[in-house]
Amino acid sequence: MNRITNNAFNTNNKDMKIYSYLLGILLMAGVLLSCERDYQAPPLTEPEYTGAEANMTIAKLKSLYATISDPTLIDVDYIIKATVTANDISGNIYKQLYIQDETGGINIGVDQNSIYTDFRVGQEIYLHLKGLYMIVYGEQLQIGYAATNANRIPWEVFNYYIFKNKWPLEENAKPKTIKLSELNDDMVNTLVKLENVYFPDGGKLPFSDTDATTNRTLKDGDGNSIIVRNSNYADFANNLLPEGGGTIVAVLSKFRADWQLYLRTADDCQNFGQPIPGETPTEPGEEVTVYYKESFGTKEITESVKPKIAEYTEFDNKDIEYSDASGVTDVRTTKTFNTPHLWFPAKKDAYLTIKKVDTSAGANEKLALQYELTANLFDAGSEMNLNAMTVIVDGKEMPVPDQTVSNANNDNNKVYTVTLTDIPAKKDLTIQFQAKASLNTFGLRLDNIAITTAPEEVIVIKPKN
Repeated sequence: MNRITNNAFNTNNKDMKIYSYLLGILLMAGVLLSCERDYQAPPLTEPEYTGAEANMTIAKLKSLYATISDPTLIDVDYIIKATVTANDISGNIYKQLYIQDETGGINIGVDQNSIYTDFRVGQEIYLHLKGLYMIVYGEQLQIGYAATNANRIPWEVFNYYIFKNKWPLEENAKPKTIKLSELNDDMVNTLVKLENVYFPDGGKLPFSDTDATTNRTLKDGDGNSIIVRNSNYADFANNLLPEGGGTIVAVLSKFRADWQLYLRTADDCQNFGQPIPGETPTEPGEEVTVYYKESFGTKEITESVKPKIAEYTEFDNKDIEYSDASGVTDVRTTKTFNTPHLWFPAKKDAYLTIKKVDTSAGANEKLALQYELTANLFDAGSEMNLNAMTVIVDGKEMPVPDQTVSNANNDNNKVYTVTLTDIPAKKDLTIQFQAKASLNTFGLRLDNIAITTAPEEVIVIKPKN
């Protein structure tokens, strides 16, 4: 009897322990749930600048330090109020921040990755300049720090001098719509929009080669061109350049004399797929037959010594003879013209002779010779006539009209298309281009030679579309 009673007591005691344990769990869960319900994330506070007011503009700052050559300490209490217009969000811009006010733009070198997480496009900032440095790179001014890697501002130092004000609003960073024919130094490092432009290599080449930052060419319908500089680390580097015409939004930069564009993201290429600017749609019955075409290939030339015509092996037509009696004409690519073309150096007699061109299939057609010509008018005040390039077809000198081009008229690196008619239709045609030393005073670039059926209306020389 006692053993039964003890067993019952032990059983009841065990049940009480289980009950107490379960009750404890329920009480703890209630406490935890109560804490979770009562917890609230700390409120985000909109940044507010409460320091001294701005007393300097970007344009004025540039004018004050326009003559420096070495890093120069800013020793005055200058304060700039500006808006962030570009950062490193895509990887195409590296360790730099672009800011802009109503007077102009400037870039800041900052020794930090992923700056975009702290300074987004459209963020209003106040930058205290005393203690920072004005730096010159590529003949352009930027804000930086002396005696550091690439004169970039250390991240901790940068955050001591810069202050955010209000939430970032992307619409605060509005690009200015411009034309390639209107570029001036007041626009350097500002956000711009270019409408009705196109990539000649659209749909053919990626934004960047895989092993290096790459220049691509952007053109408008008037024959003007500009470099679009793309990092191989950009998240859109492997994307093909968009086809057709469209709109570009980008930071307009300049390295020495070369104008450049920096895309912030792939979304800065807008509304592409439109007709190529400047092209006239072909009407039914106006199809053009091509009997000969030479583009000099597509491979970029990186050798320090550019190949002469006799050494070059990348011609489109392997069964046609190319020669140069002068031995001075060479094949090259440049930052602006990143596909091969011929360079006829200044103040030298230089030649290209093409033999064994077959146009006999066009015996019943009116044929035209077309080629692209560009004058190297880098220096201020430079001017020359495009008829410095003489053309001889089958022993007959062709009448190339006057076309004066000049640096003052923004013709440097502008491509002109020359069309010459009355080209013979025969089995073995010889074409010779000769740049005369007395007339070719600054150098000429020749590209994209073709013989086709002639259009009804021939404009003999005009800017390339």
